[in-house]
Amino acid sequence: MMNKRLKQGSTFLLAVALTFPLLTLPGAKAASAIDTDAECSIQFDIGGNSELLNDDVTVQVNLYKVASVDVSGNYTATGAFSKLDFSSVSADNLDTAAATWAERAKEAQGKLTDSKGNTVVDPTETVTLQNGRGYQDKLDTGLYLVDTPKVITTNYTYTFTPYLVSLPTNNYYSGNGASDDWIYDLTKEYNSAVGLKPEQHVRYGNLVINKELVDHNATFGNNATFVFQIDITTLDKKTETRIEELTFNAAGSHSVTIEKIPAGSHVKVTEVYSGASYELASAKSQETDIIANPEKETEVEFKPAKVSFINKHDGRTNGGYGVRNNFKLDENGQYQYTEPAEKN
Repeated sequence: MMNKRLKQGSTFLLAVALTFPLLTLPGAKAASAIDTDAECSIQFDIGGNSELLNDDVTVQVNLYKVASVDVSGNYTATGAFSKLDFSSVSADNLDTAAATWAERAKEAQGKLTDSKGNTVVDPTETVTLQNGRGYQDKLDTGLYLVDTPKVITTNYTYTFTPYLVSLPTNNYYSGNGASDDWIYDLTKEYNSAVGLKPEQHVRYGNLVINKELVDHNATFGNNATFVFQIDITTLDKKTETRIEELTFNAAGSHSVTIEKIPAGSHVKVTEVYSGASYELASAKSQETDIIANPEKETEVEFKPAKVSFINKHDGRTNGGYGVRNNFKLDENGQYQYTEPAEKN
């Protein structure tokens, strides 16, 4: 929640409200002149209870100096960002001001790569976060773009909204008799550490069902259908059931792939129909966990989760084969049952 009052024509520590909980735009008249030759520091913290706080997860935060600041708190865009407008905006409307500076951050981020996605601007500094915390000192005064690349873990990806942060800042407009001194060290020591709030996205994986039919009964037709029920339990304990089938017209091996299952999900696959004259030569139910699909197609060693079933003819001569219910995947990635069309 943003609890700082904004003033026009000011230096600031700024981020989108839902991404960065502290929003400050202290007025240039609220404090003494900025010491533009001073060294600044910044501390980043990832809030909440996230796997990004674990020892084995590294988060890189890139800082790009996009503008210098003068003694009065006015910005002058520099380098690759020289054509961007970093002048102050009217802050009478908090939401409008936040949206404007969020857009400016995105524009600055857009300068980091060319039309082909190649990096064309190197970061001024890169801060490495371990256990959700990182620190950088010896920074020049100015306006910085904070850009945190996507973090990929076993089952999730995390994204961060880019934003702009000013060094120094002050707490003059926070009320309650707050000091109007410029803050050159944005750290917890000065109650000015910068919080990062990642957005979590589920990764997805596939499940392959392999079926081997040892021998085939063609006495009453060529087709033999086998139906599978896939019970899915996600990491957050949500459940879903899907239905798939495989149809054979001869002995041999076939497979079917069920796509877009949340990574890390535990799945139980049960062969619920084994044809009219076939029996299982393997376990009726099998269980496995879903592995996330690779982020890059070049990862050729990747193998998705799989289960395998074997069937053989049971000696009976009765024919017939199963008919799969009409389950369709909706826009939310869920299978929904629809009544099959009536035959004339």
